Amino acid sequence: MSTTRLTRHTDTLPGAVYNQLQAILQRDPGADRVALLWRDPLQPEVQTRLFGSQAVKLVWCASELAMREALVIHEDPVQKSNEKLVILANLDQSQLGKDVLARLWKNEPQRISPWRTLEQLARVQSIDPRLTRHHRWMAEALLESFNRFQGHIVFGEVLDRETAWQALAWAYLDYKEVKPELSTLLLWSLKDNAERLIETMPESVRDHLDEWLTPELPHMGEVLETLLRLGHAHDLLAVGLACSIMYSSELEDVGDMSLQMIYSGRGRFIERYLDGKKFSPDVLKTFGSEALDTAQSLLHQQGHKKVRASLSQAEQILASLDFMPALCISPVLPGALTQRLNIFAVTLEKALEKGGDTQQVAQVEQSWQHLQAHTLVHETQWHDQMRRAEMALRLLRWLGQGSPSVNGTVSQMLNEYISDGSFVDWARTQLWSGEDHEALARVYSALSGAVNQRREQQNRGFARHLPAIGRGDALPHDLVPVEHALEVVVSPLLDEKKPTLLLVLDGMSEAVYRELQEDLTAYGWIEVSEKADPPPRCLVSALPSATEYSRCSLLSGALGRGNAAQEKQAFAGNSKLRQRLSTRFPPVLLHKQDIQQPGSGGLALEARARIAGTEHKLVGVVINAIDDQLSSSSQVVVHWNLRSTLPMLRQVLEAAREGGRAVVITSDHGHVLDHGTQFSQTQFETLNGERYRVEGAVPSEKEVEVSGPRVLTTSNRAVVPWSEKLRYTKGRNRGYHGGGSLQEVVIPLGIYISASDPAGMPGWSELPRRLPTWWQGEEEGRSVSEAVTDSPIKPAKASRRSSKSTESDPSMPDLFAETQPAETAPDVEDIEAVQARTWIDDLFASSVFEQTFQRAGRVPVTNVQIRRLLELLEQGKGSAMETQVAKHLAIPSIRLRGFLSAVQKILNVDGYPVLKTDRESRTVVLDKESLKLQFEL
Repeated sequence: MSTTRLTRHTDTLPGAVYNQLQAILQRDPGADRVALLWRDPLQPEVQTRLFGSQAVKLVWCASELAMREALVIHEDPVQKSNEKLVILANLDQSQLGKDVLARLWKNEPQRISPWRTLEQLARVQSIDPRLTRHHRWMAEALLESFNRFQGHIVFGEVLDRETAWQALAWAYLDYKEVKPELSTLLLWSLKDNAERLIETMPESVRDHLDEWLTPELPHMGEVLETLLRLGHAHDLLAVGLACSIMYSSELEDVGDMSLQMIYSGRGRFIERYLDGKKFSPDVLKTFGSEALDTAQSLLHQQGHKKVRASLSQAEQILASLDFMPALCISPVLPGALTQRLNIFAVTLEKALEKGGDTQQVAQVEQSWQHLQAHTLVHETQWHDQMRRAEMALRLLRWLGQGSPSVNGTVSQMLNEYISDGSFVDWARTQLWSGEDHEALARVYSALSGAVNQRREQQNRGFARHLPAIGRGDALPHDLVPVEHALEVVVSPLLDEKKPTLLLVLDGMSEAVYRELQEDLTAYGWIEVSEKADPPPRCLVSALPSATEYSRCSLLSGALGRGNAAQEKQAFAGNSKLRQRLSTRFPPVLLHKQDIQQPGSGGLALEARARIAGTEHKLVGVVINAIDDQLSSSSQVVVHWNLRSTLPMLRQVLEAAREGGRAVVITSDHGHVLDHGTQFSQTQFETLNGERYRVEGAVPSEKEVEVSGPRVLTTSNRAVVPWSEKLRYTKGRNRGYHGGGSLQEVVIPLGIYISASDPAGMPGWSELPRRLPTWWQGEEEGRSVSEAVTDSPIKPAKASRRSSKSTESDPSMPDLFAETQPAETAPDVEDIEAVQARTWIDDLFASSVFEQTFQRAGRVPVTNVQIRRLLELLEQGKGSAMETQVAKHLAIPSIRLRGFLSAVQKILNVDGYPVLKTDRESRTVVLDKESLKLQFEL
């Protein structure tokens, strides 16, 4: 029989009446003149409701006489209608005459038996006797809320206690789990209406919540029931986070918290939040630990916004109980992060005052590790602040090494700047962007001052070599004058028959290049060299280090001065390049107007076709984004990357990848940033550049006069400042060039191929990224230096390996070795068994896993690697940084994205995002519950 519903007006019709009628009419659709034993008057006393298409008239009768009258009216042929009559009266069978009883349905008033009604509505065979004896309130509550959980709860044949509570929790708490669990209740408490749900639930249900909670949570149930009863439903997570500090095992180590303060605060907490009930400290510690795990999980998965209110409320609770000195214990509270920043600032300042003393630096390292252990530092809004703190620590390490030589040869000073000084400039640029934290801002200012002073000393020492650079004195082979770059750098690539892209980022300094190298690696570009372990390499700018001189010299292959049109003509006509290329397809140079799609910032279609095509074996591209930013006076902080600040560079590189090109990345000169520069008045402003002058007074102590064939002014002489503090233009820009500082004269240089290039560069070697030891600390610095490999770069498709054996460092697998893919999912027995079986074991035993592994085809991933990845993510509660994954699995960073993509092919069944990567935060995230669901674990 199909179920027909009564149109219910819940504001006037009691739920028990409604459900009893529904049960009667389901059983007997023709039932009429139904009397229900009901104590309270109906308001209004006469109502008409629809039961499907059938009208039902409900009448409240205060006496037997009223019942007779209602029956007479209903049976009156004149007033006869299709309505069914339902009488509600507080009169039992003994109080009614036989003539009345004879006219009623079933010949008696129907008692509203909640359990019997519920049995009929839920369609169960029986009800657990333990419920029917002592829990009438439960039946009434279930009847009152039947519509809320109907269709959602599976009752089975017997309605038992657990299912009854599941239905009540669904109906009154909007709690949709099968059983109460601490973690899911903490999540439930974040609902905006959690407190209102408790307040509006029937008192009978609220008074028995302990019967729901305690059986499933024997130690925690009473704590939760007390908090819910006292109106803290929406504060469960906040109270738990407060407990994670008040009952932490680290609490007694906090110097500013005496035992008296601890026990006094705990006592006030118990009085205010737990109604004075005494609970075991271990129970409250467990409560705090679970709340902490929940908060960290939410932060990883949904971000700070989801738990912001709870974090703030937890801090308010702790402040009211005088536990603020212990706040730094917490790895999630914002106040704890502030306290850790305070500690970092204090230790950094002390170490700076001691001149980078080893012991003091060790304390800064410890405070940095403590800072990094806070969960919020991985949130986007704190990324920049953490980046500055890390850069400050790096600069402190650098200062602690002692002053670098300022009396070295030109080769020594250039090499030192490439391998060390450029990282210093990158780091101090980050500090110049400003800091919100007052104490850190003050320390950063002092730290920058110390670093700037040392940079000035180095530039003063380098100034001794500027005259030799102007004269064109011979330099070592790896320090290439900019006018020789086409011959020395580009021509050997063409001799290898390798299509080449010469990529000139106008104004890019070595420091900016170091920052971009992070993204080049992340986007799948590998730096290569003809030598296995070459010395540092760069181009050396012409003087003055300005675009019109140095870029023209770079692109023409000879010293000269010119504009874009002259550069284009000289590049296409270069004889040393043309003799290596087809006469039909000479070198082609693309400037800003050639590469930019009109009306957008995208790569022009014609330019993309040139770069991605193979006809022109040599294509040059000039990108002006960096130089344009230097010319601006806008107060913005620029983090150079391929995703947001240099999208044109990303698009050009992707076109080069498509064309299988080697890419030479370089610049025409570097730059200094405007950080405390001073305007220097000169006699003839029209002959001046931003940082050079041709005429005027004799050089000051911060300037040097240069002359010779590589000084490309009309007179072949100029005065350039070696100090980064001078400028000759009144207006302030973000940066300047033209001078003789290391930052301007050193031009970055790198040769790259795509990691996916099937042709590769036979005979050439990959260059691992070289970082100074002070950049990442001792342990990380060692891992970088040990990563050097001498293995030659071979085509990715080649299956034969050289018969000559080469030793490879196990910490850095050969990036170009042929990976042996697994054809089928290996046996779980091959993996060392663990004492307790885990969900990871179940995954490998799953038939679904084996099917998806086979369906994924030839993927360069083993089950051992998948297991180790999942174990790492399990330890990290579902997430891990990409660098951590690469280190744990001994996978080179350049290969990590490909590895993760292969694992996603296996785990992300039917496109469900079981395994995700967050490109912005560079985090790998596992949705364990989705994995269990998809693999039927």
